[in-house]
Amino acid sequence: MAKKLIELKGIHKEYGNMVALEDLNLYINENEFITLVGPSGCGKTTTLRIIGGFEDADYGEVILDGVVINNTPAHLRPINTVFQRYALFPHLNVFDNVAFGLRNFSRTMADIKNSVQRKYEKERKELEAKLDQKNISKEEKINLKARLKEIKSEVKAEITKTKNDLIETKLEEVEKKYAPLIKKLDEQIDIEWEKDDEVKEAKQKIKEIEAKIAEEVEKGVSEGKARKPYENSLKELKKVAVWAELTKLEKEKKELLKDKALEIKSAKSLMLNKKQIKERVLEALKLVKLEGYEYRKIDQMSGGQQQRVAIARAIVNRPRILLLDEPLSALDLKLRQDMEYELKEMQRKLGITFIFVTHDQEEALTMSDTIVVMNKGVIQQIGTPEDIYNEPKNRFVANFIGESNIIPGVYKGNKIVEFMGKEFECVDENFEVGEKCDVVIRPEDFDRVDVSKAKLVGVVTDIVFKGVHFEICAEIGGMEFVIHDYEIAKVGDKIGLSVDPYEIHLMKVND
Repeated sequence: MAKKLIELKGIHKEYGNMVALEDLNLYINENEFITLVGPSGCGKTTTLRIIGGFEDADYGEVILDGVVINNTPAHLRPINTVFQRYALFPHLNVFDNVAFGLRNFSRTMADIKNSVQRKYEKERKELEAKLDQKNISKEEKINLKARLKEIKSEVKAEITKTKNDLIETKLEEVEKKYAPLIKKLDEQIDIEWEKDDEVKEAKQKIKEIEAKIAEEVEKGVSEGKARKPYENSLKELKKVAVWAELTKLEKEKKELLKDKALEIKSAKSLMLNKKQIKERVLEALKLVKLEGYEYRKIDQMSGGQQQRVAIARAIVNRPRILLLDEPLSALDLKLRQDMEYELKEMQRKLGITFIFVTHDQEEALTMSDTIVVMNKGVIQQIGTPEDIYNEPKNRFVANFIGESNIIPGVYKGNKIVEFMGKEFECVDENFEVGEKCDVVIRPEDFDRVDVSKAKLVGVVTDIVFKGVHFEICAEIGGMEFVIHDYEIAKVGDKIGLSVDPYEIHLMKVND
């Protein structure tokens, strides 16, 4: 069963006299790709900003893992954002843009604070609720305020203790990791130092060989010819004479001690060290397919590449939730379509929750596990892409998500609906006999048939070639219908239409 990660309860937000969000209720599961979709001004970006901590709700609660985080600042929430305009630093290269958050923020420390606060959240809320009651005595009020003050001190003390315990644990882990490695190197170095006599002997043999070569040269032999018979011997002797193995081992020990010092510093600060930051940045750039671009300037990157840098910067410190505010809107069509699939694949690999905002219905249908359709600050429908498209709850959803033919009808009972003066079988049955309804038929769900066999006959008024299909407009009984078909028609032609029962969807008229 999916775990509920974040919940919005009764969120209300107004800007002046305009209601941006009207008592919005929504929950989002862990590892879910959820998309907020709707026209401009519907409240989707405001919802995103409230989740991220960039806006405060007028009232209502933002709950993360059971803890109200209304008062938690944006930088302490395990949430990162990819903005519409990317918000990259133009004076920093790709590597430094991605590394910025790792160098200036400790996710570990933020998690400690959130974890400790969560333990006291229930008691704190109960105490504050009691304080708001009008019938409590002055003494009770003093005691409640005193306990709230105690909680604040206890939280601070526990955060400090948890931090210090974690530092101690991390330091022990560093020592445990490096002690055997350093010990092994020291033992190997001691063995090399015991080879002092071998070194002296090798040096003496080198002198003797060099003397023989010099004698040959004096006799008129070229130096290259004189040296050739001794090349392999000299090579092996020089390795011993200069203590090549010892030099290599001491260099390894120096690098090891340097790495250990970096990890000790990192453990004490609960921040990543330079080596760890580099590993994380390269890992993030690989994920967004920007390997080799680490030192490229931002103004030398295309729009699509800049968007990838923004995503890498957002995911590099491994947030639990990633907010994406129309990040594809500035890209051309082909690149936008490519990025849709890449974002979905990225979300699957990362295993974190993506909350995506768009006004593009195709983006929403392509990428989402769950779609939230919004209008005028109110959620119209929540569901899977298939549910939203095939079972719209009202006229707004039917018209906004895809194209729809919406026809007034009457439910006749026994899965029969009447519209355009004809009766049709359907699959819906949650209507009263004689109840008025709206009949929704998607343009691609009509079948063209011979006029003599058709229940619906219309006259073609317009036709547009869409590449994959033709979009045909036809007038039937004074109403304009839109039909998608692979076969061409001509303006003025009569066409017959049929529709299968499972392609007819009924909606309540008052929804």
